[in-house]
Amino acid sequence: MAQTEYGETTKSRLFFGGDFRVTASTMGSLIDLGPIAGYNINPYLSVAAGPSYLFYSERIAPGKSFRLNFYGGRMLLRLRPLPERLPGLFLQAEGQMINSATYLYDPNTMTDIVKRSWAPYALAGIGFRQPAGENAFFTIALLFNFREDASVYSLLNGSPLTYKVGYIFGLF
Repeated sequence: MAQTEYGETTKSRLFFGGDFRVTASTMGSLIDLGPIAGYNINPYLSVAAGPSYLFYSERIAPGKSFRLNFYGGRMLLRLRPLPERLPGLFLQAEGQMINSATYLYDPNTMTDIVKRSWAPYALAGIGFRQPAGENAFFTIALLFNFREDASVYSLLNGSPLTYKVGYIFGLF
């Protein structure tokens, strides 16, 4: 029996990988890392989960900058609506719980304060994957952040849109 991309056994349907994003501007920089482990339910649907880590650095004045670390976890669902006609196209929905940091300056004490709190994020969008060997793919996705307030995803460009570039592969 020929082995398919989605596997004939539970073990062969497992995949690993993740995505990353690097953004830099004159204001600062952002590094976003998100490894995942997932399962191909069928040729149309995949689920995955993993940790998230983001590093943010911003220059606020000459000689003055701050750096923040964000961390948490995420779950995602990828749907391939037309695997035969458009095999690379996928739709992605992602939920995250991120420990965010807010930078505050107290003018009375002239001190910097970092306030941390957990916040949920919902992202969804469209992506494309390109084969990169046997049972491996490069991915790119454009996602919309549904959270209304300013978040780590819009710190640099003020937009609810974000992109992620990644790689996934099956081990078995």
